[in-house]
Amino acid sequence: MKTKAGLIALFIVILSFLFLKDNPVCGQTENRELPVAGKPISTGEVNTVDALTGVIQVIGELEKEIEDKKTELHEAKTHEERSEISKEIDTLNGRLESLKVNFEEIATGLDLETFYAKPQKRFDWKEEIQTLIGPLVNDLKSVTARPRLIENLRTQVAYYEKQIFLVRNAIKNIHNLAAQVKGENLKKQLADLETDWNNKGRQISSQLTVAKYQLADKLSERKSFLESSKNIVQVFFKSRGRNFVLSVFAFLFVFFLLRYIHRHIYKGSFIHKTVASSFYIRLAEVLYYILTFVGATGAFLIVLYICGDWVLLGIAFIFILGLIWTAKQTLPRFYEQGTLLLNLGTVKENERVIYNGLPWKVVSLQLYTQLVNPELKGGMLRIPIRDLKDIRSRPYHPDEPWFPCKENDWVILADGTFGKVATQTPEMVRLVLAGGSHKTYPTAAFLNQNPLNLSENFCVRVTFGIDYQHQAICITEVPSKLRETVKAGLINEGYGDDIVNLNVEFKEVGDSSLDYLIFADFSGRVAKDYYKLSRIIQKIALETCNKYGWEIPFTTYTIHTVPSHD
Repeated sequence: MKTKAGLIALFIVILSFLFLKDNPVCGQTENRELPVAGKPISTGEVNTVDALTGVIQVIGELEKEIEDKKTELHEAKTHEERSEISKEIDTLNGRLESLKVNFEEIATGLDLETFYAKPQKRFDWKEEIQTLIGPLVNDLKSVTARPRLIENLRTQVAYYEKQIFLVRNAIKNIHNLAAQVKGENLKKQLADLETDWNNKGRQISSQLTVAKYQLADKLSERKSFLESSKNIVQVFFKSRGRNFVLSVFAFLFVFFLLRYIHRHIYKGSFIHKTVASSFYIRLAEVLYYILTFVGATGAFLIVLYICGDWVLLGIAFIFILGLIWTAKQTLPRFYEQGTLLLNLGTVKENERVIYNGLPWKVVSLQLYTQLVNPELKGGMLRIPIRDLKDIRSRPYHPDEPWFPCKENDWVILADGTFGKVATQTPEMVRLVLAGGSHKTYPTAAFLNQNPLNLSENFCVRVTFGIDYQHQAICITEVPSKLRETVKAGLINEGYGDDIVNLNVEFKEVGDSSLDYLIFADFSGRVAKDYYKLSRIIQKIALETCNKYGWEIPFTTYTIHTVPSHD
């Protein structure tokens, strides 16, 4: 694993080196060197003295050329020649001034424009944003220049066609009107006007022909989608795109490198293993998360700075300032999460919380908190720390249950369902009912059914009654004999080892019987026979009555009649 991570890091470093090696300014336009007289243009470094010598020589050549142009200006005979030569002299003077400024900048090592610039009295944020965004917009305009030109030509063609249609209607109206006029003066004026509009039509027709030709020429150059995409990618990676990709590589490399180092320090450090819950260790963790983001962002900005891409660097700073401004609104939320990470919040590590209606133990309190319920299959959750905002934890006792039952336990629910727990997970609990059918509950709904767990110990209660004629022995003989026979009967049925307690007590004087309460406690091993045991005890009680001749009463109904008043 370490070797693989090292190879990936080495690959990224080599890739970045190749980019920077071939492009000393990361894709930005290279500074052009001034040619030195008598030497070919070289792409290597130029000595300062050689550069100054070359500038002086070019300045001398320009001054001589200006003098020659001035001589030609005096000898010029026509106004047009003098005007043309004057323009050339102005151009040469401009180049001469630029070279003199270059000479002074090279000799002094200063940027004269910055040196002579006056302090800005007022900060114009619109102008500053335009300065930052302008080059990026120009790049986008250059990428979309051809489609915009084609659309512009189509607009021109449509405009000229509409103009020609209107010109033809105008000429037609003038011609028809001239046919109705008899006065020579008015007819002459209409004829001149018709000639004028014919000239306008020819001009517009010529412009339409040119626009159609240019449109057809551009459409004939249309490339396939693949070629167009390739050109866009080439333009993108020629300068700013390549800088952006390199800066993103730097961000990801630093981010994952710090994460990789942290993970291995955390696993191998003796301090983390012994005092992982220490406040200072947690504080170091929080600082690490902050420094990781700051370091990765710093790498992103440093690459843009080295590449000299001030446009992307400015946009990055604006974006970061926007994030800081936005963070001001969410500062309370970050503070709450910070206190949780420091184990000083409402949820603490190694305590018990209720999440989604289920109890959980907070095993690890990190950016992604780990919650565990040991009684559930797959009972481990990783949740973002922001989800703990409205939750409270508390210390728990070692004997506290984490769930009312375990798999293979027998339970009775509030809706009367009796079955064995086959599966229990954080999402659902599945019961196996009599006959092998299955019934599934959402886990929260299962807990709302208040399950009665029979798998530890359970009690079976049976009410049994005998006739009033046995009133003399109902307290002295019947309970003991009934208890002995029930116990013997249960042993005979194979439940002797599972009887925890058995007792028979006189319960009450019923409407037509003397009632006894038979309650038997059993171990959880025979929980599956819960209802069967109730039937067995009823049967044994009936056999006891037959054995000792105790009669079982039947319900007596008394009918009351209202006497007549005849």
